[in-house]
Amino acid sequence: MEGNISYKKGIIIMIYVFAIIFMFFGISFSYFSARAKSENQALNTKSGKLNLSLEVASKYSGFKLIPTADEDIMKAYHQKCLDDNGNGACVAYDIIVSNDTARQDVVGTIDFNINHIENLSYIVLDEGENIYQDTVKINDKINNLPLGERFILENALETGIPTKKKFTLIIWLSNYDYDQDEDKNGSFTASVTYNSIYGQKLTSNVSGTEKGE
Repeated sequence: MEGNISYKKGIIIMIYVFAIIFMFFGISFSYFSARAKSENQALNTKSGKLNLSLEVASKYSGFKLIPTADEDIMKAYHQKCLDDNGNGACVAYDIIVSNDTARQDVVGTIDFNINHIENLSYIVLDEGENIYQDTVKINDKINNLPLGERFILENALETGIPTKKKFTLIIWLSNYDYDQDEDKNGSFTASVTYNSIYGQKLTSNVSGTEKGE
């Protein structure tokens, strides 16, 4: 009888020993797996860091604006933002967003700071002068307005050549069939901002004034 008891105790002890061994290897495997996964994530995060640049350059500006009919704005733009009488019909700025790292999703917004102007409008053209962002009327909302849909800047690491998107921002005073006293001698500034999905934020400013009489 005692032999059976001792035999059973021996088996139980062996089971505990093997259980401890398996547990040890299981814990060690989990630790090294977690460590390897953590290091891979760190590398992925590092390789995905954004390196964007933003250029905003005046194309047609430096003159005071008069109200312009919305339907004539492209004609005015092709006349360097001047109407048939040489008055300032709009202001235009070239925008270039460049990426020299991994593939990035980017979206642009614009915030306006308006002084004594109520009828400001804008559109955004792409590089082929197609309308990228249709006409936006700046009424009550003046912050976080769109510059167009989210776009992709392809991977530049493989080629070593930055990928770019070029846009043109056109701003004007919409003309209505009444005396627009609220726009006379007014002015505005605007902050052009591009954000990446990784949280980088790039901002540049533009400005303009109304021609009061």
